[in-house]
This record gives sequence, structure tokens and C-alpha cells, in this order.
Amino acid sequence: MEKKPCIIITTILSTLALNLLSPSCANTSTPPSGGPKDTLAPILEETLPAANSINHPILPKKSGITFLFNEYVTLKDAPNNIYLSPPTAKKPQAKIKGKSVVVSFPDTLAPNTTYTLDLGQAIADNNEGNLFPKYVFSFSTGDSIDSIYTSGNVVDAITMLPKDKITILFHTDPSDSAVYNLLPVASAKSDTWGYFTVRNIKAGKYKVYAIDDKNNNNKYDPEQESIAFLDSIFVADSIMRPGIPALASYDVKDTVNCLARPSAMQLYLFTEVSRRQFIKNKGRLGRRMAYVTFNAPYAKIDSLAFRGIAPDKLITQFNVTGDSLAIWINDPGPIHDTLTLSVKYMKTDDSLKILVPTVEEMRLPIPKKKYTKNRRGDNVEVVDTVAKYTLIAPPENVEQEGFIFEFDYPLATAPFDSVQFKYITAKQQVKDESFTVIQDSTNLRRYVLWPKNPLIKGFDYIIKLPHRRFIDINGLPCDSLEKKITLPNNDDLSSITLDLVDVNNSYIVELISEKRDKVFRKYRIDSSQKLLFPYLKPAKYSIRITEDRNRNGLFDTGSVLEKKQPEKVLLYKFGTGSTGEAYLLEMKERTELEQTINITEMFK
Repeated sequence: MEKKPCIIITTILSTLALNLLSPSCANTSTPPSGGPKDTLAPILEETLPAANSINHPILPKKSGITFLFNEYVTLKDAPNNIYLSPPTAKKPQAKIKGKSVVVSFPDTLAPNTTYTLDLGQAIADNNEGNLFPKYVFSFSTGDSIDSIYTSGNVVDAITMLPKDKITILFHTDPSDSAVYNLLPVASAKSDTWGYFTVRNIKAGKYKVYAIDDKNNNNKYDPEQESIAFLDSIFVADSIMRPGIPALASYDVKDTVNCLARPSAMQLYLFTEVSRRQFIKNKGRLGRRMAYVTFNAPYAKIDSLAFRGIAPDKLITQFNVTGDSLAIWINDPGPIHDTLTLSVKYMKTDDSLKILVPTVEEMRLPIPKKKYTKNRRGDNVEVVDTVAKYTLIAPPENVEQEGFIFEFDYPLATAPFDSVQFKYITAKQQVKDESFTVIQDSTNLRRYVLWPKNPLIKGFDYIIKLPHRRFIDINGLPCDSLEKKITLPNNDDLSSITLDLVDVNNSYIVELISEKRDKVFRKYRIDSSQKLLFPYLKPAKYSIRITEDRNRNGLFDTGSVLEKKQPEKVLLYKFGTGSTGEAYLLEMKERTELEQTINITEMFK
């Protein structure tokens, strides 16, 4: 304990030195008219009590802390910026008193506990709004200060991007219910880089979680928040000392120092799939189309019926995750404006926490009619006279995905043998191209046209759909279509070939944008092979690979109670170092790159 005063002095002197050594030499008072702009942050001159004080009062009226500055300051969103660890049920409160900020604690503090008060970015000078640097104040309600710390990162489980303003929770209670019901014994907030430091804690074992704490109660609310957790118990034993990078305060724009900070753990934030099953929404999208959505995936339906409509007249289809059911009425006769739908399914009983057979009836009115003005200015009802459909055929993707027809309603008549598919040769001759058409197993309104021969770079392909031959279940015919699709042939475009080796599982391989918000091309693989990513414009790209453990072609999230992490997602590292640039590949014009990736080594 003899070294504690040194830590106190070092903390105060460091704060003063950072401000005194600022590049600006302007006075922090209001400058004369026409003088230089004030760019100095406020300087903390004194705290009452001193930092790292012990035997701090626990009662609300006596436990407040005063921060005295060299100038008048203002508060910026103090309730969300000022954070106490371990947290109390009621948030700390802050108010301005002269040149001071007084932080009070509405709840009684716990005895024999070390607290840290993070001021975040809550304080700025009153003139130019210069922010006071990040500052963490520690004190103890017992006769000693705990001096153990740890640090880590939290990232989005899908994008692998850092997540800021995430609450890190340390629990000593080993029960699975602790994160739902109890306040943590220590906590922290992640910064812009997803980095966090939990400081002034006791040496020992902890269960670690991270939550997107939307209601700021420091507990996990699964219906509305994302979460991350460590698979195993974490042992904290690192001692706080001056000069440790994890305890330093860096400007978030200081990329080099921020990324160089040590990390003892990485947490992957995901959104759990709800366990509570019930009908969440329902409605009609047209006279012969309705839908029912469920709160949880893979709904179990025993029976479904519309009053007055024979069951064999219904066409139903779930989406891939089984939480949305589309219903079409394949009956040319008149359909009532309001239908009564009865659904017998397995619903969660909130008191028993189990699925029980339940029958629900619901009235489904037809959507409001649409009107338009005719030539005389009269309002007339808009009535569909043709079946609507879309041809999806982006030239850079048709080789992989085919030519996709998607109809608004299921088809009653689908004569795809009447479709014409042609191409124009280099000599401008129009020739027939053979093809097959496959109905999508997950979407019965979607059909994919696949050429039997390889498509030729730069060639024009023409698709013709005949007039009034395709008819949907409403009895409406499709308009004719003639569409020309030209495959890219720009010599400036580039390509990437990935040679994936040592593949012993199922994986999803994606080429994504620099911001990781767009997928250019996607493959599913379960064996070693080469993948081509053609027609690339000059830009920065990343390769994202997901371990598809259940082979469903989707990213599957995790579960806290089942102690199941989300499926593992990794970005391929092209370069060295820890910066985000290492995961980016900058493609120039006219470049053909081939990269070998050992999947087993990458996911080891």
C-alpha cells in the first residue's frame, strides 16, 4: 500500500501535464475580440476528496465528489457519459457549481468496495466546447483500493467491426441468471475502437459479458439487446501500474496507439433468437394473399384454415428461418373483403415457459383500395389487369446466380418452354441458346433460368417472355418482356481467384465492401476448390469466411443459456499488423490476383 500515494500524484500530474503540453498556448478565459480561438481543454485543478481516497462515505448525502476546474465548464449528456463501476440501480447525477462539477450518488454505496467513476466526454469548457480528456476517478468505501485490471475488445459477430458504447459486465455469481437479474461487481464501456478496460477490481474469477444496454440498467434484456460472453471463467490478476497502455488515455484518432493497446479477451456481440413463440403480426397484402409472422423461428403449425375456404385452395410457404408464413388463396371465385383465419400452433406459455397447443382466430381485412383520377378528374379505383413480376439479372452475377424471374403471386400457368433465350455473336448473328428453368425450393414464386452452355464475356443475351401466356392465381396474365443483358467486357476490370485448401467443413465465402455493408459475390463450399470473383472495379475489398456448422447457408447466432457462441466469422488477413488495412485488398485496374487460403489453418 506504500505505492498508492505515488499513483495518486502520478494521475494528477499526468492530467496537468497533458493540458500544459497542449500545442495551443491560448489562455482558457474568453479571448479578446479578434484574438486566437481557445483550443485548450479545461484543466482539472483539484478533486474533493483526492483520487484513490479510502473510507469514502456510503450514504447519498455524504458520498458526492467535486471536480474543480480552472475555468467555467458545461455538461454534455452527463447521464449517458458519466459511468460508475460497479454500477448502482440509480445513475450518478452531475451538476455545475461555479467552476466545479459535483457528482452525487442517489443510492447508498456498498461497503468495502472500490469504485471507479468514468467522466467520459461529459465535460467541456463553457466558451468553445473543448472537451475535457477522458478521466477515471477511483475511490474506496473500505480501507484499501483494489488494484487489478484487465482489458479487451468487443466486435460485431457478423461484420467483425468494433462496437462502441457497449457495456462490459463482470460477475462473480456463477449462475446463468446473474446477467439477467443482478448488477455486476465491475463494469466498463467500450470506446470507438471497441476497446475497454475494467480497472480497480479484486483479483479473482469472473464471468464476463458484454451487452448493448439500451435501457441502461446494466442487466441483459434479451428481447431488445445484443450480447457477447466468454466461454470460460476469466481469471483477473494483472496489477495496475503507471505507464501501462491499457490504462492510458488516448485520443480516439490516435490510430497507432489505440490499436497497440494490449487485449486479454475478444468478445463477439450477437443478437439472440427469441425463445418466446407467439404470433407477432398478421395481415393481407391483397385479395388472395395473407401472411402470419412469428416471434421465434421454426414455428410449429398443426392446422391453418380460412372460414368458408376449402383447405385445398390454400398455398402456403414458410421463409428459410421458419418465422414468416405466406398464404395464397388459389380460388378464382369471389373472396370476401374480410377473412377469418384460424391457426393452431405451438405457443409459449409465459407462466410454464413451455410450448403448448394454442388456437388463435384473427380477422384479416383487405388492404385499403387505391384510387387515382381519370381524365375527367374523378376518383376511380386502381385495379390490376396484369400479373406483376421482375427479372433479376445483374450482368456481373448472372453466371453464378442465373436469370431470376420473381412473380408477385404463385403461377397457375407457367409455360417456360415458350420463353426465348438468345445471344448475339461477334458477327452480330442472333442464335438460340438452350436453357433449363428451376423453381426455387425456398420461394415458389421464384424461377431461375440457367443457360446450358457457359456465358461468354462481353456477349449480349436476350430474354423474351411471351404476351399473356403466364397466368397467376388471380387469373391475371403477364405482359410480354424483352430484355437484353450484356456481360461485362471492360478491360479495366479486375478479378480475384481464391484457392481454398484443406477444407474439412462447410463454409460461406463472401467478397464484401470496405465498409462491410455490401456483398458482391457469395459462395457456399464444403471441399477444397477455386472460387472466381470477376468484374471488379478499382476499390478496396475484404474476404469474409463464415464457418457454417449446421450447413444451412446462413449465419447462425448464439445462445447464452445454451452456452453456444455464434458461428465463427473471420476476415482473411492480406497484410501484416493489427490495423483494419491488413484485412483490405486494394484492387487496381486490370489486375488478376490469385490467393491461396488454408481454411483449417485460418480457423484453428
